[in-house]
Amino acid sequence: MTYGYKKDNLLDALKDIKSGIRTKELKPFYFLYGNEDYFIEEIVKSLKKVFDDDTKLNFKKYVEETFDIDEVIKYINTMPLMNDKKMIIFEDVSIFRNNKKVDYNELINSFDTNKDNNIIIVVEHNSRDKDEKYQKYYNNENEIAKYFKENGILIDLHKLSEELLNKYVVNKFAKAKKYIDKIEAAYIIRNSGKNLKNLYNECDKIISFVGDKENIERADIDAIITKSIEENVFNLVNLVNNNKLNDAISLYGGLISEGESSRNIFHRFANNYKNLIVSKSYIEKNKGQNEIAKLMGMETWQVNKLMEANKYVSKDTLSKKLEKALDLNLKTMTSDINEDMIAEMLFLS
Repeated sequence: MTYGYKKDNLLDALKDIKSGIRTKELKPFYFLYGNEDYFIEEIVKSLKKVFDDDTKLNFKKYVEETFDIDEVIKYINTMPLMNDKKMIIFEDVSIFRNNKKVDYNELINSFDTNKDNNIIIVVEHNSRDKDEKYQKYYNNENEIAKYFKENGILIDLHKLSEELLNKYVVNKFAKAKKYIDKIEAAYIIRNSGKNLKNLYNECDKIISFVGDKENIERADIDAIITKSIEENVFNLVNLVNNNKLNDAISLYGGLISEGESSRNIFHRFANNYKNLIVSKSYIEKNKGQNEIAKLMGMETWQVNKLMEANKYVSKDTLSKKLEKALDLNLKTMTSDINEDMIAEMLFLS
């Protein structure tokens, strides 16, 4: 079975891959791309685990720095040593993103001629979720991806929708014989971000924290969860909008002590004000929450937070805050002004 770019077949594709791994019926080609590192890492780890090679002589991994197309083709064309197959992994190698200067015929021919002797895995990490050009690129225009789609598995491993993430979180607790309802699962997702690997880490921390307790409550989550930078900066914006300067400075200081850069915080701060202005404009045009979410490329819960925050601040104030944020963000790159001083200027403005 092969898979192109379709969000709704992700779970079927994963089941198919896992089924093949369980029965050790591996495909000759796997093209894994996207920004959900958890799935990518788990699939690659599982494929390597079931790859039967007692000699340890039939595995090779190439990254950008070690890739040489002539050497690679030569290795693909060699027979396995005391084994039925070789396993070859290419991770973030630029040649697998279309390069008009490269003739792919010889490489694809070597794949095709030796598909009974090799298991070839291409991994492409990419953060451009919901980018139509990106989807088209892997689904239609990339010669290597097209070949893998026709002869093995091509699968988009981008971050899941909140609905699917919610199911994964609930199931994660269920496997540990804990119960969490969907509302609290959604709370974890909204505070920790949509990276499944990070979410599972947060779930493990909560499971360990509650001990023998079976039902997970909000207090348990708040006691242990590590909030995402997105959530923290949004809270920072709300504190500033509500003139809670001391709390804002305290939260900012906490983020800095945890290793966040002031430049990253200022950039996200400005971006939040931009989103507040855009959402307020849509609200003024009587757009609904779902329509705004679609127009802004956001989840509905994110838009709901923007709509709530917009109740307490005028559009004129938002515009001034955004202008000041952009100006001070520029100063962090072009002047020697102390960044803590810039933060106070930003929050006071």
